[in-house]
Amino acid sequence: MTTIDPSSQVALALKSQVAAMKERGKTKGSAAQQTVATPHGTVSGTLAQRMQAIAPDDPSRRQKAVRIFLQVELVREFGDALLNDPQFGTMLDAVQEQMARDEKTAAAVIALGELLLAGKVAG
Repeated sequence: MTTIDPSSQVALALKSQVAAMKERGKTKGSAAQQTVATPHGTVSGTLAQRMQAIAPDDPSRRQKAVRIFLQVELVREFGDALLNDPQFGTMLDAVQEQMARDEKTAAAVIALGELLLAGKVAG
């Protein structure tokens, strides 16, 4: 009998997204120059601006970058109403904690954080 391991699926999805982002970063330039149209408006350098606002000496810098990315992606996927939901922050905390618990997913999240901070991910 085969078991379903959602953490492996998440890790695999993150790894493929990280690989795709690396490729996009090589071909499109820096994230600060990117404009991405979404069903809910335009994300124009917002991700890059929020990444730059994280203090360079902040020990939680990578984790904060990933959190910003998760916020942007969830709002893009599910709509701006999420921003007004009082439980949105709690949900993000739970998602990040779960991702940190799984070794494969945590490694993919670290790679994603590095890409985000290097400015190679367009929001």
